[in-house]
Amino acid sequence: MYLDVAAKGLSLAGIALMIFAEGGWFTAGMFMVLVGVLIGAWAVFAARRVRSPGGPARPAPFGTWSRRDAGPEKDSES
Repeated sequence: MYLDVAAKGLSLAGIALMIFAEGGWFTAGMFMVLVGVLIGAWAVFAARRVRSPGGPARPAPFGTWSRRDAGPEKDSES
């Protein structure tokens, strides 16, 4: 989450520099936006690596479980 906030802050500051500053500050603003985009992309890939590859990205609707999620069936009569 901190990477996402940093990326958005850098991008907004860079845009402000490009709009309101003069001279070489336009180039600095472009550089800040570029760094913000790179940090944002890094945050997206970091979030993907944290998720479990086998599990669903979000909970199943209505709490349903698929057959794959259920454990092995036990015979209670034996």
